[in-house]
Amino acid sequence: MSRTEICVCLALLWSVPCVWSDTVHIYVSPTGSDSNDGQSSSHPVKTLNHVVDTMLGQDGVRGNSVFVELMQGYHDLSSTLHIQSTSGTVVFRAYQGQEVHVVGGKRLPSSNFHHVTDSHVRDRLPQESRDKVLEVDLTAAGITDLGTLRNYGFGISWTAPLEIFINGNALRLAEWPNINFINIKSIPDGASGSRFTYDAGGRDVNWAKETEPWVYGWWQWGWADRSLPVSHVDSHTHTITLKEKPHYQLSVGHYDPSKPHGQASGNAQGGYFRVVNMLCEIDQPGEYYIDRTHKKLYVWPNTPHQTLTSSDIVYASLLQECVIIESTAQHVQFQDISLEACRHSGFVLRNARNITFQSMEIKNTGGAAISCSGNCRAVSVLGSDIHDVGGGVHISGGDRKNLVSSDNVISDNHIWLHARVGAQANHGIRLGGVHGVVSHNHLHHGQYTGIWWSGNDHVIEYNHIHHMCWNSSDCGAIHSGRDWTWRGNVIRHNHIHDVQRHFPGAPVRGIMLDDEYSAVLIEHNVFYDNDIHTNIGGGRDNVIRYNVMYNALDQSIQVDGRGLGHGHGEYLRGKLQHTPYRTDLWKSRYPKLYSILDHHPEAPEGNQIYTNVFYNKIGIERIHYSGHGLERTDYFDAHDNHKAYSTSEFLSPDYADFRLRCEAAQWGSTSHFPRPVALDEVGPRVPTGPHYLRVHRQTLTTKHTPPTSPPCSSSTVAPATHTPRGSYLPDGSAPNTLYPHIAKDGCWFITDHCPKHPTAEGTHKDDLGTQNGTEEGCLARAAQQWIWCGSPSNGRVVAVYGPTGAMTIGAEGCYFAEYGCRSTTPGIIHRDTYAEAHENASHSEAHCLRRASPQWIYCGSPVDRPYTSIYGPTGAFRTAGAGCWVKVRSCPAHRDQEGFFFDAWGATNRDTGSDREECYGRAQYFWAKCGSHSNSPVTAYFRPQGSSHTYP
Repeated sequence: MSRTEICVCLALLWSVPCVWSDTVHIYVSPTGSDSNDGQSSSHPVKTLNHVVDTMLGQDGVRGNSVFVELMQGYHDLSSTLHIQSTSGTVVFRAYQGQEVHVVGGKRLPSSNFHHVTDSHVRDRLPQESRDKVLEVDLTAAGITDLGTLRNYGFGISWTAPLEIFINGNALRLAEWPNINFINIKSIPDGASGSRFTYDAGGRDVNWAKETEPWVYGWWQWGWADRSLPVSHVDSHTHTITLKEKPHYQLSVGHYDPSKPHGQASGNAQGGYFRVVNMLCEIDQPGEYYIDRTHKKLYVWPNTPHQTLTSSDIVYASLLQECVIIESTAQHVQFQDISLEACRHSGFVLRNARNITFQSMEIKNTGGAAISCSGNCRAVSVLGSDIHDVGGGVHISGGDRKNLVSSDNVISDNHIWLHARVGAQANHGIRLGGVHGVVSHNHLHHGQYTGIWWSGNDHVIEYNHIHHMCWNSSDCGAIHSGRDWTWRGNVIRHNHIHDVQRHFPGAPVRGIMLDDEYSAVLIEHNVFYDNDIHTNIGGGRDNVIRYNVMYNALDQSIQVDGRGLGHGHGEYLRGKLQHTPYRTDLWKSRYPKLYSILDHHPEAPEGNQIYTNVFYNKIGIERIHYSGHGLERTDYFDAHDNHKAYSTSEFLSPDYADFRLRCEAAQWGSTSHFPRPVALDEVGPRVPTGPHYLRVHRQTLTTKHTPPTSPPCSSSTVAPATHTPRGSYLPDGSAPNTLYPHIAKDGCWFITDHCPKHPTAEGTHKDDLGTQNGTEEGCLARAAQQWIWCGSPSNGRVVAVYGPTGAMTIGAEGCYFAEYGCRSTTPGIIHRDTYAEAHENASHSEAHCLRRASPQWIYCGSPVDRPYTSIYGPTGAFRTAGAGCWVKVRSCPAHRDQEGFFFDAWGATNRDTGSDREECYGRAQYFWAKCGSHSNSPVTAYFRPQGSSHTYP
């Protein structure tokens, strides 16, 4: 391909600028000599360090377009490749697509490896590995820099010590357990101490003999891991003492490997660990240990025959940073190369400009594959394979003050197995600054977050993301948080699936908006088989629309108002004050941010959830409100969403084809729901990685013909015959058994004590209530009559509406009407003395009425024992129990529908007994069925929460 063709290709697909002048080719070969001129493939130089340090600045090279042609083989860097300045375009690439490896380490010939003969060492090895483990004298092999064992995990960009790689595959420091974790049994000195006990089945006898043991674990939270050095192992008391305390505290463990999808949740998290860096735990292939005192390497090879031959390629990492590109070096490109074995980062860029990585493979780094800090502009990572690294691609740039775009692009890459050692903060992609584009990437199998973003106006689109957060909890495949000012960001047209929690702690999410994150647009995505598809963690002005949300395991969307409680208000206000949000530019771009302090900024106001399509199994909520008082449209305006009741409403979910069918398609047509993005429209548009890998890579995907979709069905299931029991306080849903002899017309009082008007005592027809002619008007009279009687503390007034039998009481205090808690009684109405004593329920209607639902849940949510709270001073009441109940006051089109009834058909066919939004939707359904009369509203009561909704 000519240079013109290369330029056209880059410009058309990825908008990469091309700068050309005269062309110079420099050839580099592992078999060359630095005394050659490098001007031809027959006279190549030997080292890249010589090219960068000497040749790029020579006359005849400087100022031209330079192609550094790397010829086949392993190019071992003698020191960090430090590109400090360029005066023209410099392209480092594989010559004619040959297999090229640039390595930050030293090769160890197989002849350096020998079986262990020292009896003291053999005795420390497990029985199964004594004849498998090989040793190397590192000093004799020319290696003196063993690096330093450092902390890794929570918030750390790790610099690895000397690591070992065989045939391109990383080995790991010997650890146990090899897959799972050990629970902490007790913490003798308390959570802030540094000792803990455990049960290792007796194998800790050998741990006490180790000279430099470490542990790695999740000590208190399922989102904060850390490795720590060990001071002492007591194998008699099975106690480990740490040299330093965890970042947070210690806790007792609840990890259960037998329950990969049923781990403990909530605060029952953390408290599990592994032991690391122990010779006695080399118990399987792929593990190694370094005796730092005697400078000996011990390794059990992870080759098919578990030994080494002359054809095996073994490297020890040496360089901390493999390549550094300074801000004075611009228009630099790396193409078609494998870079590997770097103790920290593969590429480190500082305030870089116009740097491109295309068709690369970057692997086996301790830290990020590519890290560009400061104000990076026009940095592009394209069509590359990035795997077995710490972090993937971490880039920040642009001018936030003036909202000037960074023009950074991360596109068409395959990124997997990031967070190789240590989880939290080792993101597959970390994007910061202003207007970066993350598109058409395939990210999967990361211990923690796939994409983390900060800053403004970023676009995250057409990515395929799955199996993230697989070693963590309370994590998002796409994740950001704790900022009000990171606005203008868009997440669209992505497939996000199989993000599921396997460890104790809070659920994981497809998209996680953490700690009051605000104002992101989430649209046109396809979510499936995640714990929670997305959440709103107390933030404001977020919009979730036009998404497919299929088969959530916990809830489709979870929202909360954490800012109303403990929140992070002081921190968030501090960040706000350091942002120029009051300037004209920011005001025009983010008008809601401009006025954020004029309202209650910690309140989750302005969130919108609309025109999404949901499918879940019965019992899984579409929107879960975590907290009281959140179901307000000024907080979370959820409307015009569709709930599918069958997988047949999608074309082929098993093949990730979520085009709408049947009832969903009808809804989609009227709601203008766009065609969901297809699986073959997300992820890389080009083959990824260097040419040599693309040629040898076998195609693993097989074309399948999706099964024929089943026909649409309009049939429904016959409604259940069992009706949950109605309230003991008659509410019109059943005959009044407390006052069965009350006439069926008018409004009636039963007054037991009326000091101011004794003649009103007894049973009397209430003329005012009767004249009102409505159930609501009649029941409101109970409290009025009690006040008229002098508000006696020892008396009460009962109002009964004859036509329906509904009743309430006017009296002092807060009451329960119930059939019993743990066992059934005939029924009783009594004072709620606990709420009166502890929750001011005698004087607060809201505090009284909110008692019904938690009390019913406390009693086991019995179907036949609902609870009703009654606030005597107003006669208001609220019932909590099973099912969705509907009150139709007037139904001219279907008189048989009038009344107050359990929605049996909805419970069987629409899950109204478990899905509050579906229950509320039945109010609209019956209102329309009855003729859509504005003066005849219909109310749906979702009894499990004691809530209701009237339409219109």
